[in-house]
Formats: sequence, structure tokens, C-alpha cells
Amino acid sequence: MVYCGKASQGCQSCRTRRIKCDKVQPQCTQCVRIRKPCPGYRDQLSLMFRDESSKVMQKAHAQWGVSEPSELGEASGTSPTTTASPVPIRSRSSGPGGAASPSSATLATKQRRRRSLEETQLPPEIKETPVDKAIRFYIERYIIGLPDEPRTAKDLQGIRWIHSREMRNIMAAVGLAAMSNLSGDKAMNTLAKQHYGQVLQNIASSMKNIAALDLEVVLRAVVIMAVYEVTRPRDEPDSPARTHVQGGAAILSSFLPRGQGPADGARGLLQLCFSVVAAKQSSFQYSSLEPNHMIPSSIEPSCDGTLPPMFSDWISISQKMVTDADRPSAQLIGVIARFVQLAGLVRAQPHFDGHPSTTDMILQALEIDEDLEAWEARQTGLWAVVEERVSDDTFFPPQAVLDGCYHVYDNTYIARVWNHYRWARILVNQLLLESVDRFPLSSASLIPPTRQHRSLACIARLARDTLVSVPTHYRHPSLREEHWPYFDKTKWGASIGVAGIPTLLFEVKVAGCAPGVPMRHRAWALEIIETVYKKTGMFQARMLAEFLRKETERVRVSSSASSSVSGSASASLSPEVVSAGGGEEMGFYAAVESAVVRQVPIKVEVAGGVGGFL
Repeated sequence: MVYCGKASQGCQSCRTRRIKCDKVQPQCTQCVRIRKPCPGYRDQLSLMFRDESSKVMQKAHAQWGVSEPSELGEASGTSPTTTASPVPIRSRSSGPGGAASPSSATLATKQRRRRSLEETQLPPEIKETPVDKAIRFYIERYIIGLPDEPRTAKDLQGIRWIHSREMRNIMAAVGLAAMSNLSGDKAMNTLAKQHYGQVLQNIASSMKNIAALDLEVVLRAVVIMAVYEVTRPRDEPDSPARTHVQGGAAILSSFLPRGQGPADGARGLLQLCFSVVAAKQSSFQYSSLEPNHMIPSSIEPSCDGTLPPMFSDWISISQKMVTDADRPSAQLIGVIARFVQLAGLVRAQPHFDGHPSTTDMILQALEIDEDLEAWEARQTGLWAVVEERVSDDTFFPPQAVLDGCYHVYDNTYIARVWNHYRWARILVNQLLLESVDRFPLSSASLIPPTRQHRSLACIARLARDTLVSVPTHYRHPSLREEHWPYFDKTKWGASIGVAGIPTLLFEVKVAGCAPGVPMRHRAWALEIIETVYKKTGMFQARMLAEFLRKETERVRVSSSASSSVSGSASASLSPEVVSAGGGEEMGFYAAVESAVVRQVPIKVEVAGGVGGFL
């Protein structure tokens, strides 16, 4: 490796004159002496982003005795071979659309792949401090390559917000916490807390002077503080993260009515509102003994669906200021908020089979599902979802792209809203199916076998769509440069790439734990979440992977038991008799899933004559 010397943090004038800079604030002594304005000093972050490629090559050629760079290249007249990219096949669309045009992208050579990898990594510094390493870790794994973020380290050079004091501290905090998770070094976690505390102080100080507030830096810092909360080890990461998201929504909503917010401020506020309801729903699993169930065996008073007092005001502001193109998202957020409130009510309050309140709860769930179904039916044109697959089944790494299929949306904001719709509708249908098990008397007339089949089919479809959408939101480490153009058909539009990762993890977990989902889809979802943890060190991913792993094993055992019991009657089309009591939690689902596959009607019998819980 060619050593180019330790980078100087002196001012440009002193470095040009090749003299020592004392870096005195506000101007160095050398510039004052010659009566010239001092151009200022470079910080460590700027040094990380500098391009030293030409200097390295010059010194390397000098050491190797090579006069011309062409002498290192291939022989004259030769050229790297290329292979034509597979043609995308548009297999399914939720709206009108023509056939996909063949892509002009070509497969990269090994040299191009190596160069692409180098571009996505920052140049290592001599004697890096732990903070420098943490910032590098964050930039390489939480920024570069994610949708709506710079593609290479070089692209970061012109970004203003990344050089702010608040951003440097919060990037260091997240990077240190993540590295601590992966290495087990507790000292890094302690240092992460110190930098996190500095960010809190800086933000609090900034809020004292609203007129001078840099809204872009503050909002981005607040969002990344929420990312820090899901990265650091804790039993319930979503609760403090939700507090930061709510704070960001409060700040943004105070600027929008005065016309002082960003041009896409209403979209940003809606994104924060979606994050609030998703984090609220996700928080139920951390304090529950049955994290993968919508209706627990016993009440959980700590799980309530109460949303922030200002939440309705945020939605109202968004609906008044949202563009016509984004209006479907403003219509959807209210429906999902109703569902989260209902889901919390189901967990926190007792329900009895046959009681009017239980019947009312089921009716509310059915009404919410109808509203969600109607919302999906209205989405055409700009909001249509197109599924494509390539003609070469081996082109995409199977662990990164499910069955070689991917989605194309107009922009990443629309893609995120669709996934919010999916997790909400999966869970509302799961609630309906669990109501058949827990409350057979109340649900008998409201959720007949045909409605149960519809719910299972809906869950299976939306769970698969969630998994197929993953490359739009997260670029798996196994994806290469030649794969990106297929996913880049979805334009940018969600502002902060990393902000979508915690919610995506929750959505993938919901899809992997849903009833009726094939085992291979569960396994694929688990591998995605585990990959995110190994890549980012995000502690939330580790916890969700454990939830999904336990649920997958439980379903596997229950399905095996159910198959052995009903094997002799597998050829019969008589009604499937399912026990809905006696504490057999997954037996009902296993039997229903088996019946759906064989198109067998379902008959529910209640063990002991009564279902329900206290």
C-alpha cells in the first residue's frame, strides 16, 4: 500500500505554501502575519471525504518506475467482455401500465465491481480515533447506497448538513452503539451515550433561537436520534424512538402553517405520522408475553393505543397542505391510526365471548379492513404498483430478491406508504382470524368460513408483496452495481434513507410471522432481518429476528403435529373440525392453513363450550 502521509487539518493557504499552520481561531497566525484572510480549517469529516486517488496513483507509479498509466493497463486492442442484462418482465400490476422496456444496463467486469466497492467506502485515515471509526461506520452502513441517499463517498462532499456539529455527534453515537453491539465492547456504548447527550444539549440550545434554527439539520438529527434509540441495546427500543419522532413532528408542524417549512414539508410530516403509528403498534410486542399475537391470553394494561394529543392536529395540517399527488397517503394515515387504537384496546381491556363489546370490536375490525380494501382499489396511475422479474432467474442473489421479483413505484415515498398499508391490513386480518379462535360465539355470524379464507388469502398476498418490496427500501450487501438500475426505476422521494429501515424491519417481521405464510417466506424474512443486524448492528433487528425465529419454529412444530393428526383424512372434502380452546394456540391456524390449501370448509368447535379471556 502506498503511504501518502498524514492529512493536514491546517488552512488551505498554509498547505499551499507548505508551512506549518497553528490553527488559531478565528484566523491562523501565518495568514494574519501576511494580512490575508484565513480560509479556515478542515475537520476530520472533510478529510474522510477527500479524493486522494490521483495522488496515490502518482506516488505508486513513481515507486514502480512506471511513466505512463497505460503501461499498467491491458494490451492494446483488448477490451473487457460484457454480458447483456436480463430483460425485466412485468408480471403483475395494481394499475394500468404497458410492458417494461428492455434495460440497457450491462454487467460490470471484476475491475468495475472492485472500483464500485471502493467508491462506497471512505478512505481509511492514519491513527483513526474511535469516534472517527464510528462516523465512518455510520456513513458506510447507514447512508451510502441506501435509497434517497448518496451513492458513493465522493457524493457526500457537497452535502452541507453532514458537516454540522449535531450531525457529527449523532452519527458518532449511532456508529459507536452499533459497533458496541457487534463487538461486545461496552466502552464504545458508554462513549455513544456521551455523544448522544451532546446532541440533546445542542438541539435544546438550537430551539432557544427559532429564527436561526437550521430546520433541515435539526429534523435530520432528530430522526437519527430515533435511529440511535433502536440501535442501542434496550428492552423496548420503539418507545424512546417514538418520542423523538413525535418531537420532529411537533417541530415541523410548527413551521408549516407559517409557510417556513420545506417545500415537501407536508410529505415529511405525514412520514413522521406513519412512523408514530408503526412504532406504537411495534411497541406492543416488546411488553407482551405473546408478541406475535393480536389477542393475548390475558390483558396487558401497559399496551394501549393512545396516540399523542397533537396527532390529530398533525394529520389536519398535512391534509390541508398536502399535494394532490400525495393525498392518498393523507387518507390512509387516519385509517391506520384507527386500527392501532383498536389494537391497543384489544390488548389493554378484557373481552368476553358473546358480550356486546366483543361484537363491537369485531365489527370495528371488519369496518377498518373494508376501508383499507377500498383505499387499495382506488390507487391507480401514479400510485400503481408494478411487479417485475428478470428473464434470468440467476441474475439476482436469491437472499436479496425474493423469487427474482421486485416492485417499481413512482417514488420511494409512495413505496413506503404502500408498506404501511400492507402491515396494517395484515394485522387487522390476523385480528379477525384470532377472534374466531378466542371468541367463537361473537364471531360466528360475522366471520364465516368464506371470510376466513379471504383473510388468509389477503395476508398471504400482502406478506409476499412486503417481502418483494424489500430491495426498494434496503440494498442487500450481496447486490452489485449492475443490479441497482432495476431498483432505481423507483425515483427518490422519501428524503432520509435510513429513516425507513426500522419500520421496514417491523414490516418484514409482521410478514414473516403472519398466519398462512409459506415457511420459505418466513425463512427469507428472517435472513433479511439477520443480515440487517450483521450489517448495521441495529439492536432492534436482533430482537425482531428472535421473535420471528421463535414463531417460525412454533409454526413448524404445530404444522407437523397437525399434519400427523389429519393425514388420514387429507383426501376428504368434509368440513375440517378445529378446536378453538384448551390453550392450543397455533393448532387452529395450522388447521385453517391446511384447509385453505385443500379448499376444505372450516367448522369451529369450542373446547369446554366457551372461548375468551380475562
